[in-house]
Amino acid sequence: MSIRLSCNDYAWPVLSHPTVLAVIADLGYEAVDIGLFADATHVTLSSVRGAAVRRAAEVAADCARAGLAVSDVFLTSSMQIERLTPTSRHAGDQDELRAIFADTLEFARGVGSPGVTLLPGVVEPGVQRDEAITRAAEGLSVLVEMGDRVGLPVSVEPHVGSCIETPEETLALLERCPGLSITFDPSHYIYQGIDTARMLPVLARTRHVQIRPAAPGVMQARTADNAIDLGAIFRQLASNGYDGWVASEFVWMEKWRCNETDNTGESARLRDTMRSLLEEVR
Repeated sequence: MSIRLSCNDYAWPVLSHPTVLAVIADLGYEAVDIGLFADATHVTLSSVRGAAVRRAAEVAADCARAGLAVSDVFLTSSMQIERLTPTSRHAGDQDELRAIFADTLEFARGVGSPGVTLLPGVVEPGVQRDEAITRAAEGLSVLVEMGDRVGLPVSVEPHVGSCIETPEETLALLERCPGLSITFDPSHYIYQGIDTARMLPVLARTRHVQIRPAAPGVMQARTADNAIDLGAIFRQLASNGYDGWVASEFVWMEKWRCNETDNTGESARLRDTMRSLLEEVR
């Protein structure tokens, strides 16, 4: 069992990407989660489309200069979360999503990512949640097969506003899409008042982990104010034989008041907390 610590690159949107990578390395993290959130992140989707090999070589070189591996590529095809997702029924969205995903897989292979994360989709107006989960499974099964063909596992992040907001809904999707895995972010569960014990069954199908301190009604908190039982999560990961990355995932955005933390200082404090927990489970 080898759990390693990484950090996302979208915590510092006002810095250049090489500077962000240098900050992550200076904080002592071993790898970086690369955000590919349409054109809202350092690595933009428009720069990858049709040029995935070239863009991957550029980003891989930047990461190598910083001494960082790549721990994940996180795709959000559109900043309108109902568009270009596995549940979308807008004309042309599924074909476009698959074209985007093909380029994303090529980019992920080029930077040496162990897999790709994307969002599962939403419950559209007039659609029951169970139907939305079935739609998500149908759309994701194609993407999972695309990943299988190039040796990259595919996972989705359950999140507030998605078709899988709870652990039970998440497990229902996994049952309907056997090849799928999860990128586990407990902040979206605890925000809704879901306690840590109720989350733990999801870890059996988790490929990647993102940690952002949070509490009921607080999507992003200081590490000192965190209400997630991180010890229980690390113990369960160790018990499951999890062999992958746990990423610090502070973000900067006005939504959910995620612009009120010192992302640099808190990334360091969370690093120390997670290092202590790793020592306990080794």
